[in-house]
Amino acid sequence: MDHQIGPRRWREQRWITDSVLRTDGLEWDQPRVAYTVRPMGVDAVPDFHVAQARIHKFADMVPVFTELAERRERLAKAAINPVAAREHYFHAALLYATAEWPIWRDCPELVALDDRKNACYQAYAELADHHVERVEIPFGDSFVPAWFHLPRGYTGGPLPTVISCGGMDAPKELNVNLYGDKFLERGFAVLAFDGPGQGEAPVRGVKFTPTAWIEAGEKIVDWCRGRAEVDADRIVGFGLSFGSYWMTQIAATQPTLRGSAVGLVCHEPGCHMIFEMASPSFKARYMWMSGLERDEAAFDKMAEQIDLRPLIGRMSAPWLVVAGDEDELSPMEHSYDLARRCPTPAPLLVYQQGRHALSLPTPSVALGPNWLTYAADWLLERVDGLPAEDVVDYVLPSGQIERRTHPKETRA
Repeated sequence: MDHQIGPRRWREQRWITDSVLRTDGLEWDQPRVAYTVRPMGVDAVPDFHVAQARIHKFADMVPVFTELAERRERLAKAAINPVAAREHYFHAALLYATAEWPIWRDCPELVALDDRKNACYQAYAELADHHVERVEIPFGDSFVPAWFHLPRGYTGGPLPTVISCGGMDAPKELNVNLYGDKFLERGFAVLAFDGPGQGEAPVRGVKFTPTAWIEAGEKIVDWCRGRAEVDADRIVGFGLSFGSYWMTQIAATQPTLRGSAVGLVCHEPGCHMIFEMASPSFKARYMWMSGLERDEAAFDKMAEQIDLRPLIGRMSAPWLVVAGDEDELSPMEHSYDLARRCPTPAPLLVYQQGRHALSLPTPSVALGPNWLTYAADWLLERVDGLPAEDVVDYVLPSGQIERRTHPKETRA
């Protein structure tokens, strides 16, 4: 273990994280089990039950999840039925990705795990029920890694397309479900990618900077426009968690997008709450994502530049925000402020007492509209040419939607 990596409160107070992990389990800092199981399906639940029983401190995470991934990989190779093999390879890839998450330094172990993840996902792709293709979009001296998905039964012609990213802890392999994906089932093609600093990208040398996603966005959209399967006039964006920040950067600087939907927000300028008030694991990982894992002062100075306010005025297409009004990583007031500043329609879907991941058993989330369905339908309307409007759909604990005043209507 390198004791010089990460923020001071991570390095010097590790015992607190280990103690909280033993008490609260794998979801001590966010519902990582929930968002990882979602694309995998209920068959993955036993793997995470085993992990929960075996992981008692932070250092346990890499070996335990590696062993679980290796088990799934062995089952895939031994499977006679190609459908069973497909499912095991998919699960193995996502478990390898989970094993990668706690490694916040450039090292051979991380590269080896990422190579095994890619090999398993490629094996899944060759057996998948739809077209899945590995993509490497040139970027600087390296590339933006991605998986390009086409809907089941695709026979040719241009499709509406979603460029999709997760957050700082959710790599591209989590962006498309094994079965029943919300976007593929609606006829979208999906380019699920890891942008600078995220997922595989930093493993391959592409680190985060305050402007890197703007530059990467241009390359990603250009790649899409060069593919015959993509309808270049019907491309939209989707981003979750820190992806709500990154995808907004792309949407504000790529005027050909027809709309963007972002959720589980990270919109606070400077990110004080997520980096200084939440679990130190967030800051520790983002420091590595930025190539600043040994220099907290330099990272703090860089984080001051994480601010969407200078960009939001350049938005040229509708922008949907999905959030909980008690988000513990980014105060909701900042999302309302961005919606107020946005020159295009900027509707909001807000869950009362909803927390960051919108996967905890909050009544409004449990009984209200499925937020992924809501976002997918909203994006489908954008590519179909329907107009968007400035509304706030506020979800009550009963699950009912109350239409509230949009921030633009309260401007002096």
